[in-house]
Amino acid sequence: MQLEHLDFLSPLGRQYRLTLAWPHAFAPAQGWPLVCALDLPQFEAVLAACAKQAPQACAVLGIGYSGENWRDQDFTPALNGEAGHASDFLAMMQDVFLPWAYAQTPLNPQRRLLCGHSLGGLFALQLLYQQPELFDALVVSSPSVWWGDEFLARLLAQALPNAALTTPVQFSVGEYEQSLGPAEEVLPEDKREQRRLRLQERRMVDGTRELAQALARQQGGEPRFRIVPGCNHSQSGLAALPQGCLEWLAD
Repeated sequence: MQLEHLDFLSPLGRQYRLTLAWPHAFAPAQGWPLVCALDLPQFEAVLAACAKQAPQACAVLGIGYSGENWRDQDFTPALNGEAGHASDFLAMMQDVFLPWAYAQTPLNPQRRLLCGHSLGGLFALQLLYQQPELFDALVVSSPSVWWGDEFLARLLAQALPNAALTTPVQFSVGEYEQSLGPAEEVLPEDKREQRRLRLQERRMVDGTRELAQALARQQGGEPRFRIVPGCNHSQSGLAALPQGCLEWLAD
């Protein structure tokens, strides 16, 4: 695939690194469908899957950092004194990141997918309420259900904007995000118990399932939810986001 990069310095002094990849072929009449992946590891996983299994199907935009990582602020709202800047990041996505991508190669404005893992998933679900027209589908991997005293549960309890009532959102979470995985079972007893309690407190599996159910109640239909076998939190996005992207392309 062809690659183009952009290094961008934000008004807050943060250095971003954008990478756009698209096929070595003539674009379809409507332009390439665009997959937007937050965070470099997830972008690389999505790009590898598309290049192998759907090499002529889409363009992929990765949004990462060329310096310090600011995702804990870029993907979170300002809440209870925490310095979240999700609104600023969303503005950059609208005004800088997406327009830059569309200037590089023909892209279909009606076919855009956002992939977010962990705090990136938290950001994607905020976007569903703030700018639902920006993407026509979301793939949300292991969203940070614990963040901000279960902020996401309160968010999805609110009525969806009309434009979001038909936006498909696929949720996933790793099998070992609420219980110990094989690598953790061999830890010393004190560390194993500490880890077990932390996983149970964060309720990632139950919480993600509940978010999918809350969204399905508003949109109608069955919850779009899956558990990714054999994966912990750091692994789940690398497996789930490429799979969700390929399924979206196949629809």
